[in-house]
Amino acid sequence: MKHRQGSQLAMEHSFPSTALDPPKKGTTLEGVARQTLQRAREGHLPVSRQLVEMAALKLFHGIGPGLYHSARLWRRGLPWRFKKGFWPYHKFRRFVATINPPAYQKLSQNKFCEKAILALASIPTAQFLGHLHHQRGSSASGEKLTNAAELGHLLTTCPAIDKVCFKLVEGYGGQGFQAIQVSRNGGTRARLLDSGQVLTLEDFLATLQVAQGKAYIVEQYVSQHAVMAALNPSSVNTLRVWASCIDGQTAVIDAFLRVGRRGSLVDNTSRGAQIFKVDLRSGVIGTGMVKSICNETFQCHKDTGEAISGVSLPFWPESLTLAQRAVSAFPAIAFAGVDIAITESGPLVIELNVEPDPTSAIIFDRCHEDLFSDFLQ
Repeated sequence: MKHRQGSQLAMEHSFPSTALDPPKKGTTLEGVARQTLQRAREGHLPVSRQLVEMAALKLFHGIGPGLYHSARLWRRGLPWRFKKGFWPYHKFRRFVATINPPAYQKLSQNKFCEKAILALASIPTAQFLGHLHHQRGSSASGEKLTNAAELGHLLTTCPAIDKVCFKLVEGYGGQGFQAIQVSRNGGTRARLLDSGQVLTLEDFLATLQVAQGKAYIVEQYVSQHAVMAALNPSSVNTLRVWASCIDGQTAVIDAFLRVGRRGSLVDNTSRGAQIFKVDLRSGVIGTGMVKSICNETFQCHKDTGEAISGVSLPFWPESLTLAQRAVSAFPAIAFAGVDIAITESGPLVIELNVEPDPTSAIIFDRCHEDLFSDFLQ
């Protein structure tokens, strides 16, 4: 997830509500009560024990009942060390700020800077076409890229590229993302990949609010591997690999796969994407789950029924190696969630998240103290 500018970025950004947040009043508390009763009826910890644990975790560790249920801490046999090893959101953010100094986080959080570092380190990414901005925009060849006419010229000089995507330089959660298929018959036009609507380049840039100052990275749209496209063809389905670099030594902490919903261009969980744990050794996709107190699980795509669990991901070792290379390329950054797409020729980096969503610990079924044990030694 990308953050805005500012010296206090580690403390001031407003994020979507997560399972680490305290439960809201009303229906959420009612939901917690229902889940507590249901888990007890299923043979897990009795209601009284769950209530005592929830109270102790909240009082002494800041962990609310929402996380208690989302992380399935009501399961019998879990050690107390595991349960109290989860961190509330503010503790996670403080910790990440100690291993990823905020002054250096901006190198990744600005997609223009991030793209430059990845390119200099020879780390494969989507082909960079330009930086679209109404005043400072420029193409990869150094020509101006500030308006529709200049965008049309860029697309004309790249006849082999028929699909192009636009990403906000400062954005997160897939906000502002747009992808087009270039139509060059009778003048260059943009066909939106999500709706199929055909627009003039002037109208397209108006939807992007370029004239109002919004800045975009322009890239060739990633054509993903057939195995990945079969999971959901409308979105580029990516891996989120948590990777570390400590004293020059890199490691993979854990990983999961995101699969977009039918018709969606993005695979961000904030847009409803499905999440599947991936076995680190084999690269086989495991069971999918929703990060909520209901603990919904699934093995297939919820919209299409396409089988997902059990599929072996292509280029798995290469993907993990690439994630580690990406983290080590950024000065002073010791940890990141690296988003990786897999193409027919191998993996490439979409972006880094130097403060990824801490609720991924629920998908990993590992507490934060376990995930960051190498840092805590």
